[in-house]
Amino acid sequence: MKRFILASVLIFSSISLFGQVFTGMDEIEKAKKEGFYTYINSEEKYVIESWKNYLKKFGKVEAGRGGAINVYQAKISDLSKDGLTLLSKTSEEKNKTKLFVSIATGPDTYIQNGHENYRDASNWLEEFVKIINLEEDVRTQEKALNDLISTKTKQQKAAERMIRELDSNKRQTELLTKRLEETKVEKEKILANQEQNKLDQKANEEAIIQQMQKFEAAKKKVN
Repeated sequence: MKRFILASVLIFSSISLFGQVFTGMDEIEKAKKEGFYTYINSEEKYVIESWKNYLKKFGKVEAGRGGAINVYQAKISDLSKDGLTLLSKTSEEKNKTKLFVSIATGPDTYIQNGHENYRDASNWLEEFVKIINLEEDVRTQEKALNDLISTKTKQQKAAERMIRELDSNKRQTELLTKRLEETKVEKEKILANQEQNKLDQKANEEAIIQQMQKFEAAKKKVN
């Protein structure tokens, strides 16, 4: 029973340790290479930049054919005392970046599943995954911050625009109010003139009647 429990713990530990790293083959510089790979939730351009910086700690980084990133005398103390030939490449798969690494410890001897250094190599690669994940989190948080700042800027511009619109509306209201007052005065003048016109017409009609009477009286005197 104890052996079963111990075996289960070891299996679980192995799965946890290698959950991000897989063994396989890929083509680097037009040749099939054995090695291991992982998937990273970050854009390929960021993975390439970060991967190069990570490899600089272990040797001179050289650009190979087809986008390969190589270190021919890699000094990775956790894997070997001697220089290692490290070839790698990145590619995009299903919105993730695949990083494939082939490490040769000797002629036609590559670190892969079953190799005595595979656990250390996996840990070494997972250290990089931790770094790139932290960097990606920084980019994500920075983007979120920039989005909020951009939103704030848009809101401030909108607020300034509304202040200008309110100021314009106020001026228009003042002009309309002034015009309304002027129109009211004009109306009162027109009404007053209208009343005066009625009085003038009535007076003129009365004057006409009186003048007609005088005219008739004058005619009678002539006849």
